[in-house]
Amino acid sequence: MRIGLFSDAFYPIISGVTISVATLSKELTKLGHDVIIITNGHELATFSENIVRFEGTRLPMKGLRDFRIGKVTNKKVNKIGTLNLDIIHCHTEFTMGRLGRKAAKRFNIPVVHTYHTMYEDYIHFITKVFKSPLTFLSKWYSKSFADSADEVIFPTMKVKNAFDGYGYEKSSHIIPTGIYLDKFRRQNYKKAYYNEARKKLGIKENDFVLLFLGRMSREKSVEALLKEFKKISKSRDDVKLLLVGGGPDLNFFKDFAGELGISNKVICTGMVPPFDVALYYHVADLFVNFSVTETQGLTYIEALASGVPLLVKYDDNLDGVIKAGENGYSFTDDLDFGPLFNKLYNDKELFNKITKNSSKACIERFSAENYALNVLDIYNGLLNK
Repeated sequence: MRIGLFSDAFYPIISGVTISVATLSKELTKLGHDVIIITNGHELATFSENIVRFEGTRLPMKGLRDFRIGKVTNKKVNKIGTLNLDIIHCHTEFTMGRLGRKAAKRFNIPVVHTYHTMYEDYIHFITKVFKSPLTFLSKWYSKSFADSADEVIFPTMKVKNAFDGYGYEKSSHIIPTGIYLDKFRRQNYKKAYYNEARKKLGIKENDFVLLFLGRMSREKSVEALLKEFKKISKSRDDVKLLLVGGGPDLNFFKDFAGELGISNKVICTGMVPPFDVALYYHVADLFVNFSVTETQGLTYIEALASGVPLLVKYDDNLDGVIKAGENGYSFTDDLDFGPLFNKLYNDKELFNKITKNSSKACIERFSAENYALNVLDIYNGLLNK
């Protein structure tokens, strides 16, 4: 089978969509299929035989400047026709998604669409005014694009429920993006490896480390995390907060930590190479997150696979992932973060129990291999019609 994966985001851009597309491509290739990734050009991109890039223009909005967009032209559509694709799988509703949809219509190719991003959560990147009409427009456009596909994939029930609210009525599939579980399992690394990393970060042997790993941007609610962290760290010199990731608001969060008087307890790494990500989980004792804008939240799964329990704000995408008292806790009110942290910090027996149980939560449904097999079932179903 020749499969085209259409995405506006791909390496060197680092994002959840990039990782999802790369994982699917790798696993489908291992299953014997020819996979071509169709994406925008990027000045830092390296050549690869299975990637087709079309010239793109940098987005002007702060926080989205790594991303590129372009025009959908007949020349590009005809280029797609020469690839002799059996399936077109869109991972975006914009430039590359529209290109894939137009090529599918012209050459009678089945279209699968995965909805990755809740766009109404990102309106603030575009403007601080007219939010209501733009939110309505983003919902309408997302539904319209999904309606035009032959099959639609949502990564979680949370996203499906949102689409139900948009008025989407067609059938759909819930398939979580898979991860390489072995890449994160602590037993696959020598203890000296992450102990050395702690030293380089200025973390003492007996420090208790809270980790947030993700995009440093306002919608991730890092500001709220910093406020609550200040409360729990007041009387505890051994508690540190490790913020891993880059983003448009990284400097804002650094400055805010300074205003709160906790800069000496907050460690910011900035962007880290993808192959080093597992190391930062192993440095941590507890994974924390106040964000409710994740469509899936792969970092939750990565943390659990690494043997790191969760203390995170509840969101629908955590259904079936977090089990209270077994692999962590969730809260709905920010003020509950402190009491739950104190419960874990003071009860060593409880904390050791949920730490041991953490990796057991990562059942195989989250594996990269199962991700590809589930998507392949949808492709085969379309081609058999």
